[in-house]
Amino acid sequence: MIFIDANYQEAAQYFALEEFLCTQKQFDDGVFMLWQTRPTVMLGNFQNSFNEIRLAEIEKNHVDLVRRNTGGGTIYTDEGSLQYTFVVKSASEMIDFKTYMDKIIEALHTLGVEVAYNSRNDLAINGKKISGNAQCNKGEYTIHHGSLLYDMDFSKMAKYLNPPKYKIESKGIKSVRDRTGNISDSLSEKWDIATFRKKLIAEILKKDYQPYQLTVKEEVIVEQLAQDKFRSWDWTFGKNPAFTMVKAKKFPAGFLEISLNIQHGIIQNCAFHGDFFSCGDLNNLEQALANQTFTYETIKQILIEQKADQLFYQITIEEILACIFE
Repeated sequence: MIFIDANYQEAAQYFALEEFLCTQKQFDDGVFMLWQTRPTVMLGNFQNSFNEIRLAEIEKNHVDLVRRNTGGGTIYTDEGSLQYTFVVKSASEMIDFKTYMDKIIEALHTLGVEVAYNSRNDLAINGKKISGNAQCNKGEYTIHHGSLLYDMDFSKMAKYLNPPKYKIESKGIKSVRDRTGNISDSLSEKWDIATFRKKLIAEILKKDYQPYQLTVKEEVIVEQLAQDKFRSWDWTFGKNPAFTMVKAKKFPAGFLEISLNIQHGIIQNCAFHGDFFSCGDLNNLEQALANQTFTYETIKQILIEQKADQLFYQITIEEILACIFE
């Protein structure tokens, strides 16, 4: 096993490194990494980002938003959690969670963490999820990565994620907080996350591994891939399927309904309906929003430029934004 101890803080760089290891570096031996990020929301490859996240909160608090190569659901990570990655040359084109998750389970058991499978790709302690896993094949290589919630602030998770109601209702629970837990709560000895990380690395790698340090040239390639793909608007939002969004909210000044047709992250057309009073022609605002990127900051700027707070009687720009993004 090869161990790469990269020192990034941005998930886009780690996802770029994973792809670089599959498409360019291509070790014959498997690679393992255990990493952390600053506050980040990670989207699954096939998800509609606008259905999964609270974009206004993410942008307001300058939280990173990135889409990964693998499928699965949206997660929130920060300095209170760890992410692990296996990149392995594989002849199989089938998804195989067990091979990699068993390594994590064995290491956690050795450290005194009574963890078990909770579903096809989740691990739990006493029924509370502490790890989600995702996987894909890229060329001849398998990328398997997962999260480990160690000392997570779950109020932040609930603040930025908007899990589909079917996920909550199917489990008979009330919220994200009700179905997640921290590894640190189950430990008899309270290690800080740096100590836990060091112990986990030792258990997974044992003594049979080779450390590898990327060259300056390789670092440049990884950074360029992060910039060109994983930080790009096209990758994060442009992969969204075409969809129609109808948002509505009741204000003291009246009921407001906003319909938006969005394709690849671009507003195709929009319309405002309701029993509110308007001080002008809304057609200009609707036309100004058409062909714009569907982001909080873009829409906010157009609402300001079109003086939307004057168009809608006693409904503010902040309230219109809340109607769209909350």
